[in-house]
Amino acid sequence: MGGVFSKKTPAPATNAAAERHAANRAKAQQQVSSKDKAMLELKASRDRLKKYQKALEAESATLESKARQLLAKKQKDRAMLCLKMRKFKLQQIEQADTHLLNVHQMIGSVEWESQQLQIFEGLKAGNSVLDAIHKEMTIEAVEDLMLETQEAQAHADEISRILGGALSTQDEDAVLAELAEIEAAETAALEAQLPIAPDDVLVAALPEVPAASVVAPAARRAKPVLA
Repeated sequence: MGGVFSKKTPAPATNAAAERHAANRAKAQQQVSSKDKAMLELKASRDRLKKYQKALEAESATLESKARQLLAKKQKDRAMLCLKMRKFKLQQIEQADTHLLNVHQMIGSVEWESQQLQIFEGLKAGNSVLDAIHKEMTIEAVEDLMLETQEAQAHADEISRILGGALSTQDEDAVLAELAEIEAAETAALEAQLPIAPDDVLVAALPEVPAASVVAPAARRAKPVLA
């Protein structure tokens, strides 16, 4: 009888410990899964960033070339717009790079759990910048700037409006300085193409006038005096 009513091993306590262990393991797996997800998103974003950086190198040269062509056509405003577009894109690349670098540092920190929200917000911000880089101002838009149509002018006005609040006064000054530098280089190139007169060319001597044929003005005006 005593054996029937004797106390059994406290199973509930064992079950509670097992549940806590399972919960901790699930939490750890969830954290690893979230970190893996963040790392994958970060890698994808950085791959996009490298792709855009490489494309921007080619676009940068194209934008400068178009600016020179527009200057040659006396379209200084549109030439400046090309340089502003290049400045803007360079800034966007730097901004996206900064966002993703911050994310990379946070993922590697020991405070991963408390920074998850910041990390995913940082990824979102970086991707938003990357999405905007080529959305409004594609290289095809630059080709439109070369045209002299109402649509091209409307497109130029729209790009100018977008860039209006994106560049600081310092950025505007930098663009103006770059434009002046390009103008000076183009002027120097044109002057270098002009023919230069040789130093050994002699000026032809004028024919000498006989002294007898030279009459003083006073003598020509003199009249004979009557007796």
